[in-house]
Amino acid sequence: MLLLESDANERVRLTEALEEAGLPVRGVSSIAEVERWPTGDVVITAADRFTMWWKEMGATHVLVLANTPEEGAAACARGATMWVLKPCNTEQLVAAVKSILGDDQE
Repeated sequence: MLLLESDANERVRLTEALEEAGLPVRGVSSIAEVERWPTGDVVITAADRFTMWWKEMGATHVLVLANTPEEGAAACARGATMWVLKPCNTEQLVAAVKSILGDDQE
């Protein structure tokens, strides 16, 4: 799983929460840090960085971190799998990711 978050403190907080839940994740601050495209993985990214390009490059799902419910709904209308409100409640983020992963295992 790839977490793209420019805020260093937020990236660490979210990465640690996902790892503590047993979810493997790589946190990066920008697309320039991505060494390998997330083929077959989940991508978590801010709404302003969301693009269907992630799925075109092989991501199975894109979870958007939205500043407002309207922003999240707009991302889903453009193809995002799901959204959660920023700043993220870590329990909600973990539950959202597990929900996405659970859908793939059914």
